[in-house]
Amino acid sequence: MNRLRAYRFLEDISQQELGALLGLSTAMVSAVESGRRSFTGDLRRIGYSPERFSIPDMSMPLHRHKASTRVSAKNRAQELLRLGGEVFSELRDRTERAPTLSLERLPSPSSLVDLEDLALETRYLLGHEELGPIRNLTAAVERAGVCIIPIRGLDGIDGLSAWVGNTPVIGVSPIVPGDRLRYTIGHELCHLIFHRRRSDGIENEANRFAGAILFPRAEFDAAMPERPQLRDFSNLKSAWGVSVAALVYRAHELGYLDDSRYRALQIQMSKWHKVEPAHFEPALGNLLPKLVEVNGGLQAVASALGVNDKHLAAVTNWSHLRLA
Repeated sequence: MNRLRAYRFLEDISQQELGALLGLSTAMVSAVESGRRSFTGDLRRIGYSPERFSIPDMSMPLHRHKASTRVSAKNRAQELLRLGGEVFSELRDRTERAPTLSLERLPSPSSLVDLEDLALETRYLLGHEELGPIRNLTAAVERAGVCIIPIRGLDGIDGLSAWVGNTPVIGVSPIVPGDRLRYTIGHELCHLIFHRRRSDGIENEANRFAGAILFPRAEFDAAMPERPQLRDFSNLKSAWGVSVAALVYRAHELGYLDDSRYRALQIQMSKWHKVEPAHFEPALGNLLPKLVEVNGGLQAVASALGVNDKHLAAVTNWSHLRLA
């Protein structure tokens, strides 16, 4: 993998179209992308400096997607993750008082009980030793040295994550309500810490972890009435910043709802047509845009690092995020 293929994925163009931009034949572009030929063209024609031909290694991006999600959209999202991590790492190293990485990769938990305990430990790592809601999970995760970027056009995917070199990166859909954004970040945090590759069970683990980090088991137990109703979950949503759907899911997982009651509540929720009551504003990613700002702004950073300014804007611009 090199910058040519990464550029194609980001722009969603063919080898022929890239060849036209670089003044190369389609066959030559193919040969360079595959490593069979050396690149002798000029990367500046596509907005990158010659030193940017190589790209950083990246772990397998993990996400849950619908079958309808386009391959080209997934490819673009993965390259945005890579670019976000690449730029973030370099800016962090040259910026005073930038957050240091406190997140580390751990073996997968042996049980869901262990996962709940590890979620509590992660809360402590994020600076929340006390119980109670984490008011701004986005900021807490960024303070732990995680790069969070917006990714548009990912129908069917709320988020994805990967390690770019030694930098953990989370990409989130910019059109989800605040409760779903928080849950997605918690979900992807689990992937970053515990999961190396796609396998059975990792999505359930990530959902359990997200629920546990946002609403710890002890406090969830204390909040649950003997026979919880939909209004109970709606009230808890406002207090904890977790969607009703996620709260109902967690109640079912923890044994407060049997299968029949769980299905009944899902039927009731279906009448909302996927738009839950009690929306609130999402907490936007701020760390990477701030690093760009303190280093002179988008154009200055793009020039200094030798990266395409349009691509840099794509991983730093949250202005399109819908308020919810």
